[in-house]
Amino acid sequence: MTAGIALGALLVGILLARSPLLPDAIAASADKLSFAALCWMVFVVGIIVGAHREVWQQALSKGWRLLWLPLGTLLVSAVSAGLLGGFIGLPPSAAAAIGSACGWYSLSGVAVAKTWGAEIGLVAFAVNFLRELLAFAVVPLLVKRCQWAAIALCGATAADTTLPLIARALGPEGAIIALLSGGIITALVPLVIPLLSLLL
Repeated sequence: MTAGIALGALLVGILLARSPLLPDAIAASADKLSFAALCWMVFVVGIIVGAHREVWQQALSKGWRLLWLPLGTLLVSAVSAGLLGGFIGLPPSAAAAIGSACGWYSLSGVAVAKTWGAEIGLVAFAVNFLRELLAFAVVPLLVKRCQWAAIALCGATAADTTLPLIARALGPEGAIIALLSGGIITALVPLVIPLLSLLL
């Protein structure tokens, strides 16, 4: 249900942007509106999490095991992308760098383009953008089988754009774990991509 609504909203936005019905002023301020909407959603998640104080203790009681989720997500994303990159003719290091961005498309496109060129940078942007869209579609279904996998799929975006989705599907404790996982991945991605460029 949630996935259908999210994809439906995306489709409506695309159709409106390509039609003369959307005022130019709204189209020009789309970035500001999306940022405001994101801030509002994260604010609401903060209220939900803050209202359940005991959840912090439950989540943090897992201790160092919480690190396995972000580190495993980053490692699996980079290694699997590096192995699969050869099928589309990408250098393994470039493909691993694309995968290691874990859905952070705005950074990956620029960071990858600096080392591997604009064309591969565009691939990085597209792949990570599609990963975020896939998360919106799949997370509501994936949580029924494996909550950790749902958070891992969201990657870096678990700390921002997909956080409200995770909070709705997994509740306050899942939101805290997602926030921590996404935050750690977000901190590591700007370090990992340059390191992978040394493997050229």
